[in-house]
Amino acid sequence: MSYRIGAFIVFVFTLLVFWVLGGWVGYRQVEQDSIEESFRYRQLVGNELNRYLPIPELMAEHPLLVEALNSPDNTAVIHQANEQMQRMATIVGSSDVYLMDTSGLTIAANNYQQADSFVGRNFAFRPYFYEAMEGGHSAVYFALGLMCGVRGLYFSHPVRGEDSRILGIVTVKVLVHELESQWHRPDSTREAEMVVLDEAGVSFLASKPEWLYRDFTGSAERAPGEASRQRYPERVLEPVSLQYLGKPSGLSGLSGTLRIREEGGGGEYLSVRTPLPRLDWTLQVMVSTRSVVWTRLGFVTGGNANYFG
Repeated sequence: MSYRIGAFIVFVFTLLVFWVLGGWVGYRQVEQDSIEESFRYRQLVGNELNRYLPIPELMAEHPLLVEALNSPDNTAVIHQANEQMQRMATIVGSSDVYLMDTSGLTIAANNYQQADSFVGRNFAFRPYFYEAMEGGHSAVYFALGLMCGVRGLYFSHPVRGEDSRILGIVTVKVLVHELESQWHRPDSTREAEMVVLDEAGVSFLASKPEWLYRDFTGSAERAPGEASRQRYPERVLEPVSLQYLGKPSGLSGLSGTLRIREEGGGGEYLSVRTPLPRLDWTLQVMVSTRSVVWTRLGFVTGGNANYFG
């Protein structure tokens, strides 16, 4: 009898060891897939930023912009500046190009003929304006457009006169839907999702539409701050119902597990967070942990076969 009890204890212990080992291997594989996808997407964002960052600086050197800022009441010059804004937007493939004076008032824009033209509107409260004015260098900002409600990256640069004094700011808006459409789930883990979070933990890019403009900090009581309300006007910024569970053993410091409880979806995920280049953005790749269960069962089955073999 004692032999049978001892054999049973050894058997259970063996299964437990293989279960734990399978979990270790499974989580490591999921983490590796997530890190590889994070690296690919990080490169994509970096390439997009490198593509547009120099453009406002080059635009700022155009003499017509200086002339328009020096002569804002000259209708002929302003008309030429509006036409130049249109040409610039077409050449660089941006949605909007506009010129603001030192007060933030838009004096010329590529959409000057449209009903929702930026001309006459003041954007002094936008960080892409006051950071470029105060720092005297290029600035990058992400937000929803106030007029159109469309997500965009704003690239800006000071326009200087002959005495190097700042006369105004030229801004280029680039739509970001391509960054979202470039998201591809890893071949080995089809149950992967992605969100890109701003510095406040609010998502502005997401692989699931219902996760867009949501608070991913895990705090249900936290109210959105003034900066978030300005960045995402007329959006509720409802928190996602999630719980951070901790880091499985053997994984890097970037990883952790979390559980999301949402109507029509949710589950447990391995989350890998990666900072994105040049901006206070965080890419969060979340891969379902269901594959870990199957890996564990495979190890237990294999260990069981070896035990009785």
